[in-house]
Amino acid sequence: MATQEELLAALDERILDALRAKATGESLAYLFEARAWLTHPDQAHGGNRSSQ
Repeated sequence: MATQEELLAALDERILDALRAKATGESLAYLFEARAWLTHPDQAHGGNRSSQ
């Protein structure tokens, strides 16, 4: 099983790749939310938002 540090490093790389590819705000929000859950699991987070 991956350590938290390995997961964060992988997420950071995905975030950087998404930024380089000019990903949508929604795609970036999912990645940032995943990172927030790993670093601060006891705090409330925004959750997923869908565009309607």
